Amino acid sequence: MVKVADRLQGQQQSPLRAMTIRCQELGAINLAQGLSQVPPPPALLAEGTRDFEHLGHSYSAPEGLPGFREAVADKLKRHSGLSVDPATQVVATVGATGALMATLTALLDAGDGVLLFEPFYSYHLAALRMLQLSPEPVRLTGPGFETTEAALRAAITDKTRAMILCTPNNPTGRRLTAGELAAVSAVAEEYDLLVITDEVYADIYHGVTPHLAPASVGDLGDRTVTIASLGKTFSIPGWRVGYACGPPELMSRIRLAADALVVCAPVPLQELGIRALRLGDDYYQELRQMYERKRRILADGFMAAGLTPNTPEGSYYLYVDCSPMPVATGTEAAELLLERSLVGTVAGEAFYLDQPDRPYVRVCFSLPDEVLTEAADRIGRAGLTHG
Repeated sequence: MVKVADRLQGQQQSPLRAMTIRCQELGAINLAQGLSQVPPPPALLAEGTRDFEHLGHSYSAPEGLPGFREAVADKLKRHSGLSVDPATQVVATVGATGALMATLTALLDAGDGVLLFEPFYSYHLAALRMLQLSPEPVRLTGPGFETTEAALRAAITDKTRAMILCTPNNPTGRRLTAGELAAVSAVAEEYDLLVITDEVYADIYHGVTPHLAPASVGDLGDRTVTIASLGKTFSIPGWRVGYACGPPELMSRIRLAADALVVCAPVPLQELGIRALRLGDDYYQELRQMYERKRRILADGFMAAGLTPNTPEGSYYLYVDCSPMPVATGTEAAELLLERSLVGTVAGEAFYLDQPDRPYVRVCFSLPDEVLTEAADRIGRAGLTHG
């Protein structure tokens, strides 16, 4: 039998994808995976259909089309207050996951420790394990999931070389505050740590306070690689167009890794991405209003069931404490939800290295209103808090 790579030992199918498959088999409503099932901007689709024949269909440079990188730099300036040179500080990637893989490959070595704020996005852990990096959890507890300098320092080991932040957070929807980022900056400076920020939900925030980019706080810009994508903002995750930006000396290495891994991001979709990135403020306001409406629809269903979902500050997820249910774990809660309501969720265990302190499930509300309404009705009628 052919031997497989040691790096895959312990790797299993994502629980998010596993629940998606089960929902397909059972005909259940899938709220588990963040599939972004709302339509992209109609004008973007119309332009793509009209112009696709005339777009570029060969390779771009590994760092991406100049126009795409300029559009990214312009958007970062307008929305996050970051000033980056599109020629030396931006690399187009195959989604944010591609940006993360290129960054980890370029800047860290096998065995290096990477701080993960728990609960974390499960694909961050998968990427670390794939590259034989050592995940080092910083346990945050609900309901606030605040980050403290003491918790950060307690998690540092002699192997620690980096940390991954996700703000707005997946799965909780929490956004890091200026005070928390100041603590991150202090610890990163003292221990000379690379900071990688996943900001794919930066444009989907709830409330009036805009997204706070970690690289804009203190001295973090000198050691931070910001990764993001077009998928969540424009409801085009299947296009797989993302980017990384950061200090030129880091980005030159990331460019080499991105080239070796995938050659370049899809060129015609980079060209259409330029148009998406140049949409005006009205688009973003309507996007946030849409997601606030969808959040309320699904939250009402959980409250009708006797559960209290969190109020996310960003992203399109609810993180639900299922303690009132007759369950001990999030895995049991997800099973009970699937059994009684035919609604698929993802157990909180998917976002932790060790057992969570409570039985959580995460649900996605990036679906059509009528689907969310049906899911909320099923959840509310399911008798979830009864034995």
